[in-house]
Amino acid sequence: MTEIYPRELIVDESLPNSDQFAVTSVDGRVGRGIRANIRFGRGTRVARFAGVLSNTVFQHSLQISPATHLHDPYFVGLLSHSCAPNCVLDMQRLEILALLDIEPGELLTIDYAVTEDTLYRQFPCNCGSSGCRRWITGRREAVNEAGKAYLAGLDAKKVRSMRGSRR
Repeated sequence: MTEIYPRELIVDESLPNSDQFAVTSVDGRVGRGIRANIRFGRGTRVARFAGVLSNTVFQHSLQISPATHLHDPYFVGLLSHSCAPNCVLDMQRLEILALLDIEPGELLTIDYAVTEDTLYRQFPCNCGSSGCRRWITGRREAVNEAGKAYLAGLDAKKVRSMRGSRR
């Protein structure tokens, strides 16, 4: 068993380790993510997590309160986004809970808009869920100009596709 967190961040033995999880490449566009090595049943605690408290939003930080963020580039900060996630974060208990059954090899996902008022950076989404929002923002921020252009481009492609299918 190998520890996922650096030794100085290991506050107790219940933090994730390599027997339970793999820090892995997701694909060429997204970067790293976390895959389960064991099964987790719906409604169970998947893991506890740790990090360094900050008043700054980082790429791999999670919001605890409007002015406090937990920076964790080792584990929970690497969870992938999905508009239909299989996990949810409890930011008071610093725990990940399973929303669905999670099988070995499955990528752990959360909805970034649930945990953050303002994201480090808004981004396009192609998670494949039926309710995919296509552009991801924090829960208290409007779609930025890049997002508006991206979504307008998707709408234009859809219209062209619909016109082509009627011929």
